[in-house]
Amino acid sequence: MHANTQDFQVFYKAVGVAGGALTAGGTGDAAEVTSGAVDRNGFDSAQLLFSGSTNCAAGQTLKATVKLAESEDGTAFGADETLANAVTVVAGGAAPQAFCLRVDLRVANRKRFLRMKVTPDLSAANTDTAQWGAALVLGGADEFPVR
Repeated sequence: MHANTQDFQVFYKAVGVAGGALTAGGTGDAAEVTSGAVDRNGFDSAQLLFSGSTNCAAGQTLKATVKLAESEDGTAFGADETLANAVTVVAGGAAPQAFCLRVDLRVANRKRFLRMKVTPDLSAANTDTAQWGAALVLGGADEFPVR
């Protein structure tokens, strides 16, 4: 039997990157979090999903910076490439607010191993909070398993 479009798990693989809690001007705020090495072998595209919820006061924001580095062996990584630079994910308002930032990338022409870096940044001092998580979803599998 071959895979069809209803067999979601055959076409995609999700790899956890990071997550946590942050408080504006405090714990976790504006702190870069680095994933482990992700083997993208067998996949030609990916999406980084940065999602969660936040309590941002009116006029305040949650921004995210996303970077990528590549490696042939999974240990020696090259320079970071910025994929999203201080992108506003949430503009303050009614709390709590859910958010999801999606960063698409083509990985077929990249080195075998990828490392993601995510920096969440709340603009207020000491008041706004957020819970967040990030996952790298690999897609476009070259081969499909026999079922």
